[in-house]
Amino acid sequence: MKLMIVDDEPKIRNGLLKLLGARDGWQVTGVFEDALSALTALYDNEADVIVTDIKMPEVSGLELIRQIRERNQDIHIVILSGHSNFAYAQKAIELGVTRYLLKPTNPRELVAVLEGIEKELKQGAGDAPDKKQPPQEGEAGSGADGDGVGNLLVQKAIQYVEVHYGGRITLKDMSEELHLSPNYLCELFKRHTGKNLMEYVTEYRMMKARNYLNHVEYKVSDVAEMVGYKEAKYFSSTFKKMYGMTPLEYRNKR
Repeated sequence: MKLMIVDDEPKIRNGLLKLLGARDGWQVTGVFEDALSALTALYDNEADVIVTDIKMPEVSGLELIRQIRERNQDIHIVILSGHSNFAYAQKAIELGVTRYLLKPTNPRELVAVLEGIEKELKQGAGDAPDKKQPPQEGEAGSGADGDGVGNLLVQKAIQYVEVHYGGRITLKDMSEELHLSPNYLCELFKRHTGKNLMEYVTEYRMMKARNYLNHVEYKVSDVAEMVGYKEAKYFSSTFKKMYGMTPLEYRNKR
């Protein structure tokens, strides 16, 4: 799998090169400090995946992605950003970004995302993994009442969860980001999906935890942190309540 790295911070560029270049079967074909250099290089070099920052001087990461998408819809793009602004994440999702990870990025999570992309490439699938993928346990519906605006707001809430599940999620923060009152957001989400919003957050985190537990190199405490739980004990209790077994029992069962 061929990768390109685009970030204006030397420390991050070097760290990513060291992390990704050491993996068997992965080849870093270019490391760039700005979007224009990366765009120029793409004319002569192939890449399956681009790992890029958003906020960069002169040309932003979003503009880089937009220009890439004008000529290539197949390259997988992973964003590493120090900005949790939902407008960035929403635009990134519209441009077909595979994942939006917040800095400081957990190296294990980045590797897991890239491993998922590698698997998709090997299988010859055209759709990026994890892209707009709600939990298997209960997908968000299109809205029984046909309220298109309401459904769009619910989809934005789902996208917010997909971006922030590895960190702190509160109803207050989410409602402020979406410019809705907490009560109205909860009512809207329940009406369109049949689910309680914060229960959905837990379900999504547990679904992601199952995926990470399939990677035996991750300790249960690592997985807990990757899906937004500071205490592994509380994470294990929540996991068992949902699936009837502890994370270790789930891993050993497979």
